[in-house]
Amino acid sequence: MDEIGASTLLLCKQCAAALVVEQGAKYATCEYCGTVNFLDKSEVVLHYAVRPTIDGDQAKASLRRWMAGNQTVKGLDTAARIDSQEFEFFPMWMARTEDRGKEVIHLKPAAALSIVGLGELRVPASDLMPYDDSLDDQAMKPTVPVTALRSWLTDDEGVAAGAIREISLVHLPIYQFKYYYKGQTYTALIDGATSQVFAAIYPSKFELPYLSIAGCGCLAYFVAAFIPLISTFTLGSNVVESAGVGIILYLMVAVVLAIPIFIIAASVSRKF
Repeated sequence: MDEIGASTLLLCKQCAAALVVEQGAKYATCEYCGTVNFLDKSEVVLHYAVRPTIDGDQAKASLRRWMAGNQTVKGLDTAARIDSQEFEFFPMWMARTEDRGKEVIHLKPAAALSIVGLGELRVPASDLMPYDDSLDDQAMKPTVPVTALRSWLTDDEGVAAGAIREISLVHLPIYQFKYYYKGQTYTALIDGATSQVFAAIYPSKFELPYLSIAGCGCLAYFVAAFIPLISTFTLGSNVVESAGVGIILYLMVAVVLAIPIFIIAASVSRKF
């Protein structure tokens, strides 16, 4: 792990053996000599991986459910053809800092992102485990050095160097899918720990029909809102009674207007 530019081991102060450090622990007992060591994590980079909670089939099912959701074009889940599926552990920097006595967690990608939204991933602490070298074949190597993370914390987040309590390199399980729809190939990523779907470009719903319906509806209700005002000056000399009649008429018109708007919206949703 020379790429991350810092030591990844905490050693026992008694026998210099490598300590097994659990996420969030302040002390670690040496497996060899039994010494209890206080963990100073500020000058080292710990390495963790997140346990996958779904397999490839479950990830594909999550993708299909997302395709059938409200963000995508109608029928994408059945019309799209999944061409490829890959699994890898993606590296993220995780820094724990202290601000006014409270712990703050910062996350930053440790490699180039194919989808920008992946930077919004959340790391479930309960699923963290010490990184095992057996994962190397599936793990993407970090390309962003730890010095860049420290500079980002200082320059962009305003974190003083002394406020950094721990920096970790965390490898997250990610499924990458390539799917084909109407002449174009798209990419989607599935978080293997939370089943969350990330996609920067995808076949989204055509919004113009919905905006047109909303615009016409707003205009119709805006015009209808003048009914109480008009009735006040046209229906007799009793202002209170005239206004009351106008309000009743407005409510009746509002109900009548809602019916065609609902029917048109339902028809558009079936098509798009």
